Amino acid sequence: MPFDNFTQSLKDWSVVPLKQQGKIIGAVIAKENELHIGYGEKPTASILRHLRDTLVKTINTFGFAITVVDSKNEKGLTFCQRLGFVKTKVDGGLVYLKCTRCNYA
Repeated sequence: MPFDNFTQSLKDWSVVPLKQQGKIIGAVIAKENELHIGYGEKPTASILRHLRDTLVKTINTFGFAITVVDSKNEKGLTFCQRLGFVKTKVDGGLVYLKCTRCNYA
């Protein structure tokens, strides 16, 4: 999907593109205190700066950030926990997480 179509479909969300070698490979999306990250091509460089900036801004604004990860996505869960997210509940195959402090601020 072209990036412009992607951002149009998420018009109520803030979209921070993840770029690698001048090409957009994914995005960090935020709506109020809810954050998600996704990419169509696995990053070869760190995407941490983009995510950290968005996460710290969200925590400073709302006091915390939340996200949801599929319970089968072990890499995603580990990544979120490294950032500082903690599990708040598991429901319907989804793990809900909350972060009050970014471990990489």
